[in-house]
Amino acid sequence: MSTELEKYLKSQREALDVESPDDQVIWEGIRQDLQTSGRRSEKRRVLIWVRNIAAAVIIVVSVGYMINDIIGERRMGGRVSLANIDHELGAREKEYRALVSFKQEEAKMFSYVDNVIIAELLEEILKLDTIYEQTMKDLGEIGYNEQVINTIFDTYEKKIYLLELIILENNKIKNYETDEGLFL
Repeated sequence: MSTELEKYLKSQREALDVESPDDQVIWEGIRQDLQTSGRRSEKRRVLIWVRNIAAAVIIVVSVGYMINDIIGERRMGGRVSLANIDHELGAREKEYRALVSFKQEEAKMFSYVDNVIIAELLEEILKLDTIYEQTMKDLGEIGYNEQVINTIFDTYEKKIYLLELIILENNKIKNYETDEGLFL
């Protein structure tokens, strides 16, 4: 096959080499290509510049959003309280917290030496603490909701009741030991 091509080129060589290239036309075409590519590169530079500005704006907004979340979490201690929602609810929660704290201090004065009833009551208090923490998370996610708020106050009331039962059980044990000592 290459021999046929060689034969054709040899026979047509004089017809193919007749014309000489026009240098003026070639250089004009090169100049036009350079000018159009220069315009394209100008457009490309503008597009790259706009893209870089958009990326910088997105980064600044994202970092600002993250910093706001971090600072907001620290400011609120990582949680929402009822005082943030309503002043009256905050005051009521404060009263409950003070009463729970008082009852816990009173219950700590006693020793729980192998008392099954008190151990079960303490387990129930731990369950209530878990429910309270979950309810506070729900409050942070949902916001003001009557059911969530009622659950919060219900856990306080049940915790107070369980602490009173612990105190009563300890007093019952203490009174039994005192009465037993009198009969000896």
